[in-house]
Amino acid sequence: MNPISRTDIMQLNAETKEWNNSYLTIFDSAESVDAEFSLPLKNHTVLLIVCINGTLDIDYDMTSVRLVKQSIMVLLPGHLVRNYFPSADFKGFMISSAISNFANMMPLMSRILVCLNHYKENPIIQLDEEEFANQVLFRDLLQHKLARSKEHFDFLVINKLCEGIFCETLNCYSKRVHYAVNAQCSRGDALFYKFILEIENGFKEQRSVSYYADKLCVSPKHLSSVVKDISGHTAGEWIDYYVVNEIKRLLVSTDLSIQEISCKMHFVNQSFFGKYFKSHAGVSPRDFRNKSLMSGF
Repeated sequence: MNPISRTDIMQLNAETKEWNNSYLTIFDSAESVDAEFSLPLKNHTVLLIVCINGTLDIDYDMTSVRLVKQSIMVLLPGHLVRNYFPSADFKGFMISSAISNFANMMPLMSRILVCLNHYKENPIIQLDEEEFANQVLFRDLLQHKLARSKEHFDFLVINKLCEGIFCETLNCYSKRVHYAVNAQCSRGDALFYKFILEIENGFKEQRSVSYYADKLCVSPKHLSSVVKDISGHTAGEWIDYYVVNEIKRLLVSTDLSIQEISCKMHFVNQSFFGKYFKSHAGVSPRDFRNKSLMSGF
């Protein structure tokens, strides 16, 4: 999309100490794609598109969708954007963010996957007044900081604002999936969604597939088969994913000792905890913490 006004963030590279402008772009309006992009275009960023007024028709992959007033659409990398057609009275904005910006959001990727699976035929949702106001507010805050920020701590603020708007968006999608999961999802999709919810509630204490299968009243074999078919990962891999990411968070963001983290995560002893973490992270808990502290932010 060709913007009337465009703002680029300058991202600090930790190694070269130089800035580049490939991190985040906000497009305030869409008049013509020719000056900015050559379509069709293979998308390599996370795109968030909000329609403020009018309509916007978008052709991507082998489908076409329409955004209307107060609707939102998210496209992840990999989609082929073929064309777009704004109405004469269209107003809206698009935020394009490098996927690297969401490294700290990895624990939420399961929810993103659930939402993508549910909305794979049409990724557009209609926002209520409060949700719409939040999107515009986040956009305004990002633009304000982007226009004035060049320092390292400004970058961290912008990073969190960018995470915030996408978390806010994920909340909108996730809420609707939760309401519709029993009525509209296939049995497999519903089972996967409920499995993710059970993991989020119990992963700090429970790490066995059989525990979650019992909670969902299915056999471990059936649960594993459905989860693998829908997500491409086994039920055990999803459980480990949550556990390992929580351990990493505790190692980096708290002063808890290795022993205390082991107890907090309900491992039988510190030795087993260390072996478990190293088998999944490639390094010991202590080495992971030391490396993270040495790398700073």
